Amino acid sequence: MADSRPVNNFSRLSQITIILGMVLIVVRLCLWHVYLDKNDKRDRKFIQGKEAVTGMHCANDRSRWATVVALVHHHTFAIDEVDPLRGKHGNWGTIDKVYHADKSGTERFYSSKPPLYNLVLAGQYWIIHAVTGLNILEHPMPIIKLLTLVNQGIPLLVILICLAKVGTEIIENRRLYSLYLVAITFGTFLTTFAVTLNNHIPAALFALLAILECRQLVNDTSNSKSYAIVGLYAALCVTFELPALALLLLLGIWCLTLDFKRTIAFGVPPILLVATIYLGINKVAHDSWRPPYAHRADNTVLEVLSIEDGDSLLSGILPDNVDLFSGSMPGIGNYRIEPHPSDGRWRIYDYGNNVRYAMLRKESTYEIRGWDNWYDYEVNGRKSYWLPGQASGVDLGESSRVTYLFNLTIGHHGFFSLSPILLFGLAGIFSQLRTKNSFWKPLARITLALTVILLIFYVLRPLQDRNYGGVASGFRWMFWLIPLYSLFLAKCIHSSRRSFFLLLIFLIALVVSIYSAHYGFLNPWQNPWPYSN
Repeated sequence: MADSRPVNNFSRLSQITIILGMVLIVVRLCLWHVYLDKNDKRDRKFIQGKEAVTGMHCANDRSRWATVVALVHHHTFAIDEVDPLRGKHGNWGTIDKVYHADKSGTERFYSSKPPLYNLVLAGQYWIIHAVTGLNILEHPMPIIKLLTLVNQGIPLLVILICLAKVGTEIIENRRLYSLYLVAITFGTFLTTFAVTLNNHIPAALFALLAILECRQLVNDTSNSKSYAIVGLYAALCVTFELPALALLLLLGIWCLTLDFKRTIAFGVPPILLVATIYLGINKVAHDSWRPPYAHRADNTVLEVLSIEDGDSLLSGILPDNVDLFSGSMPGIGNYRIEPHPSDGRWRIYDYGNNVRYAMLRKESTYEIRGWDNWYDYEVNGRKSYWLPGQASGVDLGESSRVTYLFNLTIGHHGFFSLSPILLFGLAGIFSQLRTKNSFWKPLARITLALTVILLIFYVLRPLQDRNYGGVASGFRWMFWLIPLYSLFLAKCIHSSRRSFFLLLIFLIALVVSIYSAHYGFLNPWQNPWPYSN
């Protein structure tokens, strides 16, 4: 690299590259469902049997948008009236939903996504609806596209600006800096997913902001405001990615080593505030402090029946000698038994009390348990997608944990194989572990620890959870780490400035990364190219 001219702080080169990246995102937003979508029928009247085009991509984002409609137009988090919409209204149905009783005991459908972000989106749509009169069911395209740009494009823009500014402080060579800009702007899956509503980009933004505030804190450990900001950003990151609790914990430990008293006095209150809001809204939405993800198993044992009494109950005869009128199961009498796809399992619905129970057969007894599996339902003949035998393809759990780990890292959904520029970020992490820098060394430890923690967390999940995040062009559950790796990518590029061989390898990695990131050019919700092929 002959051009050794220094890089100015957020130079015109940075501005042009990032602007080009954002323009491409806007183009992708406009093209999808308009010119390149074969199902777009906006140039002719609605034809019976065809779906109107909405601007949504798949069940994942439809789950969030359905809640937005329900909140603004029906004043509820329940999506019963939105989920069935088809035809001229477009497809608003989703498999990412749960089924549970509301406060009145009536069972209803809800989005399985944590409700806080959905409420924020609904607030934005409410403003648009109140000011312009536009109805998202009648004009979904402009509203969904606009809100997607606001909630995905703008956070990505902030991420790119922050990374570009840090890059100017690290990379001295202008051409190397150009490669870095191209890598962070066009070579990661954050760019890929900027055209669809998701939680990963906001999580990535708050993770990066928390880290950059720690950088300020290292330079001035007496700045009480910075402790509060770190706590706030890290807590907000958790609201978008629950596994980011690990980031919150590690940053908390880091801050404690800098100033114990200020961390407790100023860092903890914002965390408690965010937690209160997050859990409070969840309580309002679902009448539970726990998010929907935490309701995936039966509750405690309420009654234990003999084989004879259990068989009698299943046949529709309530055993006379069984105390089913205790405090745990009050007044059950008018009930129905529902079959279940799992052997030795049934659903019991008590009409008198509007309560559901799970009944399981053990070796010598039956157990009746409290109902707490919101993903287990069959309504009007339609079974939950998450029941045994319903999921298919990429949603099936990987039976081998070794294979799963391989695919998550360097396999068909690999964090590093699909975006090999992140391997250079990993090299930058290891290089900083040997330094004595008060910021980069702790950050290297934290980033490496987060990577290991996330991989262990996902690999050790039960079979049904060992999937690849649905149909998506990358392993999206680790996308929020990309900005952290990008920081170390700048370090590695700068260190490679004198090696033609390393720069050549980086160029190859960059091409592969850009291809992976843009394989889902119009719709990120498709399988990665190695898996598709």
